[in-house]
This record gives sequence, C-alpha cells and structure tokens, in this order.
Amino acid sequence: MKNIIITLMGLMALLTVSASAGDYHYQSTLNCSECHTMHSSQQHGYNADSTGSGFFVTPNGPNEALLRDEVNTLCLSCHNNQTFAPDVLGANGGTGYTNGRIGGALNMGNTAPYFDVTGHTLGSTDVAPGGTWSNPDGLDCTGCHTVHGNAYYRNTRSRGVSSSARHYITYVTGSNVSTAAVFQRSSGIANHYDVDNIDFNEPYSDSSAYGAFCRDCHTQFHGNTANADMYNLTDSAWVRHPTAAANIRVGATSRFNNQPYRVKVMSSTGVWGTQGAAWTTGVPADLTPSCFSCHKGHGNQNAFGLIFATGTNPIGEQGDGGTYRDLCRQCHSQGN
Repeated sequence: MKNIIITLMGLMALLTVSASAGDYHYQSTLNCSECHTMHSSQQHGYNADSTGSGFFVTPNGPNEALLRDEVNTLCLSCHNNQTFAPDVLGANGGTGYTNGRIGGALNMGNTAPYFDVTGHTLGSTDVAPGGTWSNPDGLDCTGCHTVHGNAYYRNTRSRGVSSSARHYITYVTGSNVSTAAVFQRSSGIANHYDVDNIDFNEPYSDSSAYGAFCRDCHTQFHGNTANADMYNLTDSAWVRHPTAAANIRVGATSRFNNQPYRVKVMSSTGVWGTQGAAWTTGVPADLTPSCFSCHKGHGNQNAFGLIFATGTNPIGEQGDGGTYRDLCRQCHSQGN
C-alpha cells in the first residue's frame, strides 16, 4: 500500500510541469485516468451516475505502474488511427497532413509496407546500429519520449549520454527564436505533425540537438570534427556523414538551393527558402544537414527510413523518388 501511495503522489506531482512543456501530456491535458487505473477493474466513468470521459475498461491487467495496458499498446490506443492525436504507427489513418508526418511511421510486426528495416520497430530487442544500447524487454515509446511531459520537443528524453544543455531539443511555437532547436509554426491538431509545420534552427554551429538525441543510441553516427567516430583527426577527413559543423555548398550553380523542393536542414538565421520554388537569392551559407535531412525519426516505407527526394515534387513522407541516389543528389551533383 505504501508503494502505491508513493506512486500516486508521484503521478500528481508530475501535473505541475511548466505550461511551456511539450504540446500534450501536461497540466490539463495530462489526465491520469487515460493511462492509469487504480484497481484494474474499472467498468464505468468517474461521475456518480457512471458517466464521464476517458477509457473505462482495463483489458489486460493488472500492469506495472498501474498502467491500463502494456506500454506500446497503451500509447497506440491514442497514437494509431485516431483523429485527436498524431498517428505514429504504419500508414496514417488519423488526422490528415498536407505533406506527410515529420517523424514518419514506426513499424510493429514486420508487415508490408512497413518492415523491420524501414525504421524503429516496437518490441525489438536488437542492438541499435552504431551503438551498444538495446532494450531487453523490447523497444517501447518511453525509450525516446517522456510520457508525463517535459520542456522539450515532442517530449523527447535523454538517456544521459548527451548531457550538455545544448543537446536537448528545445522548441518554440508560433514565432521563431533562433536559440531554440525547433520552430513549430502552429500547435493545432490539424497540422501539428505536418512536415510543412516544422523547421530546424542551428543554435550552435558545431552541434545538432537532434543529432545528439539520436546519438544516445546510435553513438558512432553523430558528431563533428572533434569526434573520431565521425572524422579522421589525422587526415582531416570525414569518415561518416556529418550531422553538424558541415555546411551545404550553395550558390548560383549549386544543386541544393536550385531545386524547388528541398529536404530539411538547420539554419542559424531562420531562413529556409520557399518550398516549391528554386532558391536563387538570399541563400544563407550556413545551412547544415542533420539526421532529419535524410531519415524519418520513426521510419517510413523505405529502408532505414530514408527520404528518397528528387527535388522536383513535394517530398512527402517517403519522398517522391525511388532510390537512395535521389536523396544523395539533394545536395551532391556527382553522377550527372
């Protein structure tokens, strides 16, 4: 009983998260009863006449932490094929998005067209590529997100590998601030998760908050010229594709800015050009690629969650191209 009381007190304390935290799962939108049940026997609502909003049954319990269901199943009860929350599993069956989901789609069950190789697989016990971390109980949503909310973009969490303050994915909504890692134009549900709603600042020229977040699991794949995993310190040459401290070559003849549709990059000036038009003037010289330039964070229908984008048509969730060469040629002109 003592442990249960302490757990409940902890849940209530989490309701005091700052009003600037996350976009959901905080204050009035953090409703304990949506995810937790006290006795694992609920069959009616909280009003005296048995009505009231919420999920009133507990199909598979009791569960640890008084959860209504296993972690992934519980999260997906809202985040799969619902109109009131982002759909993050497989094909988008929830709220429509103009240009696809910024994070793409997780997979679960290795079923076409979302296979294990196309992104993060819920339930997987595999070791993260380029790292040593794995979840012996299977990958779940809490590996990347703090479900009770925090002050960071999408409630992303850090496992402590990237501990510097600059490595947390800070964000602003409505009006851009260059010191925030992410600029989210609107918090409305209709376009909340839309590719066109999100852009990325570059608060620090030698690092990427998004890259540092991914580095918590994929350790060797992220860094700058100070990281031996990324850069040959003796020969002064990249050995893995940079996610920070390497700017895209732009100019009158450069491929990246002279195509109408471009992948996401970081900008320290908050200038990303206009999608749908070649960018011929006022192009910043410090545009920098990072993980999201090439991959969907959750995954998509392409191997490794890659975005096959030719630059000719709206990019969408998979990209408008058919091979990884299309993606490489977003920035590189070799092979004309």
